[in-house]
Formats: sequence, C-alpha cells, structure tokens
Amino acid sequence: MDPIVLEHDYPYTPDQVWEALTDPALMADWLMPGDFKAVVGHRVTFHCDPQPGFDGTVEVEVLEADKPVRLAYSWKTTGMTRPTTVRYLLTRTATGTRLRLEHTGFDGEVGRVMRSLLGNGWKHKLDALLGPAIGRGAAR
Repeated sequence: MDPIVLEHDYPYTPDQVWEALTDPALMADWLMPGDFKAVVGHRVTFHCDPQPGFDGTVEVEVLEADKPVRLAYSWKTTGMTRPTTVRYLLTRTATGTRLRLEHTGFDGEVGRVMRSLLGNGWKHKLDALLGPAIGRGAAR
C-alpha cells in the first residue's frame, strides 16, 4: 500500500523544527501529549480524544534520532496488527526548513482505513498546527 508522503516548508531553522518534533510540551500542541524523548528505544503511549475508528491511543517507539536531520518512530494504534513507521526528514532551505513526513507500513484492510484517516490528520497537523508550535518554541 502506498505510504503517506507530505512536505511542508517552515520559516524556521532545522533546530527549531526539531524542537517542535521532539519537545513534549510542543508536541502536545500539535500532535498528542506524552512523555516523548528523542532517544532510540524510548517508548511512549500517546493519548488523545477518541474519534470514529480510533480509540485515541498510539504506542510509539523511537527508531532513529539524528538531530536535526532525521527522526523516526513506530506508530501502532489499537486494532493494528503491526506498527507502521513515521519518519521526518529535515532539510535546510534558503528560507528555513523543508519537512518531509513519510508514514509507511500500512497493510490489509485495517491499514487501508488507517492510511485514509491518518493521511488527512497528518496534512492538517503539518499545515495548521505544527507551524504555530514551532513559533512558540522559537519564542522561548
């Protein structure tokens, strides 16, 4: 099944974008609250309000953490037989940072449904929520 691939440019440095991707307080603003640490092997459970087809729980394990270039973690919701992988790639641009999100590993009927739900969710998070969170982090 095709992965979710999204790119978005932000007028911030890669370090500032990295902070919003990894700081638990900023992550709560744009993704979900949880005790996240950008350390390979770290596990965290994110919780948010349930929605149709999603109970609001995501199990995560950090797979890669190469500040401020690459971050990857597994992503498993209730009902998924195996975790998928979320990977962020940060590239400096002339005006800031390009963030590429790749969410891979969807399979079967559950994967098809989750890919559809998450595709819309990731787009909203990158387009509307992450930029303001980066700005709040940069202003600290």
